[in-house]
Amino acid sequence: PVVLEINEAPAASISEFLDMSRGLFDVVQSSGLAPYRLNYNGDIAESGGGQFTLGGPDAEHSPFFVAPQLLSRLIVYLNHHPSLSYWFAPVYVGSYSQSPRTDENVRETFSELQVALQHLAATEAPTPEFIWRSLSPFLVDTSGNAHRSEINIEKLWNPYLPGRGCLGLVEFRAFRMAMDAESAAAIAAMLRALAVMLARQEAHPALIEWGSRLHDRFALPFYQLQDLHTVFDDLQGAGLGLGTPITRRLCSDNWRHVGDAELAGGRLDVDLAVEFWPLLGDAAEQAGGSRLVDASTRRLQLALRPCDDQDTDLDGWRLLVGNYRVPLRREQDESGVVLITGLRFRAFVPWTGLHPGLAAQTPIVLCLLPPGGENGLRCTLHDWQPEGKPYDGLPDNLDEARRRIAERFEVEEITPDQAPDAVAPPDEAVTDYCLDLRRT
Repeated sequence: PVVLEINEAPAASISEFLDMSRGLFDVVQSSGLAPYRLNYNGDIAESGGGQFTLGGPDAEHSPFFVAPQLLSRLIVYLNHHPSLSYWFAPVYVGSYSQSPRTDENVRETFSELQVALQHLAATEAPTPEFIWRSLSPFLVDTSGNAHRSEINIEKLWNPYLPGRGCLGLVEFRAFRMAMDAESAAAIAAMLRALAVMLARQEAHPALIEWGSRLHDRFALPFYQLQDLHTVFDDLQGAGLGLGTPITRRLCSDNWRHVGDAELAGGRLDVDLAVEFWPLLGDAAEQAGGSRLVDASTRRLQLALRPCDDQDTDLDGWRLLVGNYRVPLRREQDESGVVLITGLRFRAFVPWTGLHPGLAAQTPIVLCLLPPGGENGLRCTLHDWQPEGKPYDGLPDNLDEARRRIAERFEVEEITPDQAPDAVAPPDEAVTDYCLDLRRT
C-alpha cells in the first residue's frame, strides 16, 4: 500500500474546516482511497497520523502569544489527561513513537520541565522567543528529535527554521487519521475548546508523576474513556460544552471490539487495548528514517459486566486464561458494576526482536465460569483464520473485515468438568491493571 500525505489549507472556523474536509473525503472515496488500512485477518488500522494544527491568522495573533501561558497550561493539561494521548492515537504509541508525551521521556528531562514551567508561570509577559526557548528542549522524543513529540512547536517561534519557523503554530500529533470528516471536525472542536478554556485559566497546577500507572492503567480503553469524560466535564464547567453529538462521536470505538459472549446474565467483552512497543537495535544501524520496533506484544481489555437490563451479581464469577485465574478489578461506570483487567501476550515471533526464547502464545483461550457449578463458556481468540487457511486477499471493505474478526472469536459452552484446574498466576506476572502472560 501507498500512503498519501495531504495538508489541508487553514480554516478560520470549525464549520469551514468541516466543509473542506467533507470535500476532501469525497475526493478520497471517489479515487478508491481510504482513511484506514484493513489487514488480512480483518484488523482495522489507521492509514497514518491525522495531526491537527492550531494557530492564528498571523504569528502576532497566534493564541499561544495572545495568551502567553497557554502552551504551558496545555502541556500540564495533557499530562493530567492521558486519554488525550492514547484514545485517539495511532497504533504505535509510547516513549519511542512518533508522538511521545512529555512524561514518556527520560526522568531527568521531566524533572527539568517542572522547573521550566515554574519559571514561565512566574514570568509576567514572556515573549514568543522566550516561550519557545523555555519549552522546546522538552517537546522532543528520547533522541532529542523535535518533530516527534505529542506537541510539536517546530513552527511556533523557531529562529533556526528559516521561512517557516516563526508562524505561531502548534501541531498535535497524537491522533490517528480520522475515519470521516465529521470525526475530524469533532476533534478540532475539542482542541479549540481546550485552547479557549486554558487561555482563560489562572491556576498553574503541578505536573503529575504517573510512574508505571501511565502505561498500566491508561492502556485500557475503560480508563481512557473515564478520563475523557472528565475532559468533557471540564469544558462544560467552563461554558464550552461540546454537546452530545460531538462527544458521542469522540467516544466512538467500534474498531476496537474483538468479540463478546453472554452467559447466565453476565457478558464478557474483549477489546483491543494500547500496547507500547519497544525500540530495537542501534539507531546507527537502521537506514533511512524508519526505526525497528518489536510489535509482537498485544494487549487486550477483558471486561465482565451484567447483561443489559439485568441485575446479575458478579461475585463468585471466575475468568481463566489457559489455567490461570485472571485477577479482575471491580469498577463502576454509568452502566453499573464492571470487573476489568488487561491481558498482555506475545502474538507472534518476529523475525528479529526481544525474547528469542519466547514462543507465540496464541490462540488465547478464555474460560468464563459463573458461580454455582453452572455451565461456562470457552472463548478462543485466534490471531488468524481459525483453521489456519490462507485468506483470498485483503478485505474488500469494513463489513468483510469485521466478518473476519468475528470468525476469529469462537465461543462454545462447556461443563464445569471441562474447565481446566485453575491456579494463581505468579506474582511477577500481575500488575494493578494487567496480567502479563509473557511472565508466566
